[in-house]
Amino acid sequence: MEFEFNPDVIYSHVAQALAGAGLLAALYLIFVYRRTIVSVVRHRRMSSRLAAQGSQRQIPALSVIVYCKDSARALERMLPDVLAQNLDVPFEVIVATDGRSEHAEDVVTLLSAQHKNLRMTYVPDEAHALSRKKLAVTLGIKAARYDYVVLTDANAQIASYDWLKLIGRHFADGKDVVIGSAFPAGDRRLRGMGNFNMLADKVTYLSSALAGKAYRGSECNMAFRRQLFFDNNGFTDSVGLHHGIDDIFLSHIVRPGNYAVELSGQTQAGINVDSVTGDYRTDRVRHEFTGRKLSHCYRRLMGIGSLLMWVWLGVTVAAAVVFMPEVLPLAALLFVGVLWIVLTTVAWCKAAKALHVPVKGWLVPVYMFMRPLSTLYMRLKGRMHRSANYTWAKPV
Repeated sequence: MEFEFNPDVIYSHVAQALAGAGLLAALYLIFVYRRTIVSVVRHRRMSSRLAAQGSQRQIPALSVIVYCKDSARALERMLPDVLAQNLDVPFEVIVATDGRSEHAEDVVTLLSAQHKNLRMTYVPDEAHALSRKKLAVTLGIKAARYDYVVLTDANAQIASYDWLKLIGRHFADGKDVVIGSAFPAGDRRLRGMGNFNMLADKVTYLSSALAGKAYRGSECNMAFRRQLFFDNNGFTDSVGLHHGIDDIFLSHIVRPGNYAVELSGQTQAGINVDSVTGDYRTDRVRHEFTGRKLSHCYRRLMGIGSLLMWVWLGVTVAAAVVFMPEVLPLAALLFVGVLWIVLTTVAWCKAAKALHVPVKGWLVPVYMFMRPLSTLYMRLKGRMHRSANYTWAKPV
């Protein structure tokens, strides 16, 4: 029997394949990618609602470790807010400085005259070939009197006088770790794509934590049971790296059910830095490096979403070029495309408001498509400067 070539049949099968691929991509973006973003927004609302209700349980005593490096003026601004926390239980504040700082010592000495729960420790200037921040935090944790420690930074802006109470209520509920959130505050130079990347990073690790796969937090707003630090030999697993407190160390102390994610407005700390642009880009390169030592399972959900955006776009362009004047496949792809873009843009805007990261809503579709390229650039940059992550080299 002689085979007859029928281009109409082939075109029909190709059209169905393209339409199916575009539809599947859109469905994933709506029901997986978008819902991942929405999970953070919903948890923010729930955290705020529970914070307003208060906790009936007695929270434990807390030790607050404030890391300070070349930021004595910021320390002078933030310490009074920490010391004035609305708590009915004992708490202490330990300032851990990177090297001796006369200005920082003066600030602590002046405030400690009125606040006996304020102390100070520091890393000697001659300490080298190790992470000075990790050493400072380690000294602070070892000096702590109480069973639960809260890590923050001198550049942090405390959101309210109930910050410690709302963090501590999770310990009263039996949790061992509390993952908070931080956002850029003050004179920010980060704009556009940088803001969206910051938002997407935060949504990715927070949504993963909410799904039971915590792998990262914020060094400026995290808390844990002190004994966990010693049970896991402190920062031993990242002793040769400048960084890793908020991801490598955190990933070792969290277990399903032993941690809580706290996102209420009263607990999100603002970080006041002179150049958020430089700090965020450097921070992202660092996390691209340390993130390779962690599980990638849940993070791939967001990565697959970014890839499928381009799949949908490619399929739609192909449908427009190959099958015109047949408009049905193209119309179907455009319909589902507009649907997922609108729904996902709304979700990102709500997440931006919940996490205090300013993002222009009408540009979100552009940012979504550009994020994979930005991530690739950061990974390549990280590979070029990978040696700077180790303690024997100057940090990036």
